[in-house]
Amino acid sequence: MRLAPAAAALALACAVARPAAGDVPERPVERTVIRFLAPETGGNEHPRFVFERLLAFEARLAVMGASAGGIGDGYQEREVKSALEHDVAQQMLASLGDKLLADTPAEQRPRPTDLEATLRTVTAAVVARLGGRARIDAAAQAEHVEPYEVDGLLKRAAFAAWYLDRVVAPLLHPTDEQLHEVQHTAETPFRGAPFEQVRDRLAQWFVADRIQVAESAYLQSTRSHVRIIVTR
Repeated sequence: MRLAPAAAALALACAVARPAAGDVPERPVERTVIRFLAPETGGNEHPRFVFERLLAFEARLAVMGASAGGIGDGYQEREVKSALEHDVAQQMLASLGDKLLADTPAEQRPRPTDLEATLRTVTAAVVARLGGRARIDAAAQAEHVEPYEVDGLLKRAAFAAWYLDRVVAPLLHPTDEQLHEVQHTAETPFRGAPFEQVRDRLAQWFVADRIQVAESAYLQSTRSHVRIIVTR
């Protein structure tokens, strides 16, 4: 991803305001902080945008994904950068998912009910990784992000993961063999616990972890042809 060198540090450090506790404006003004261009989303004729409130919320989620407590207060430049990159990647992947569905013959498309079930499965895994919906909603409230906007971001993340699962590599339906191996070799919250007792939660952890790895790999593969422009 290309960002003008003179603006890079300022963009990632200052693109999102970090208000102190009790100092969040009652009526936030929506601001576009990033505009980006990518072939996957239509190129120069169809720019995509990242907005300040949602990027701040996503920066909180980046902290929450790495910490079991709190709602992401005190996020720093690295979390803003991570949130920005994953926002861009997810928009690109979701756009590719839309195109995949549109280009697939009707008789070969997944049934709406099957697609919805997959999206629910992925959303549940992402929510579990972030500590539950109540914790996510508290972080959203801190940035004046509405519940329907949270739903939209979760659906986008799930649809992006669906595309990765269909086109890049299977990652949404781990086998018991994979889960046994992960439980015994990886640093998970379930290491040493009886497999039968933690199987479902371990599967959610596995799916969320594999989504994050796959998104990061996709991000690395697209850096050279994505242009990011700071708008603030």
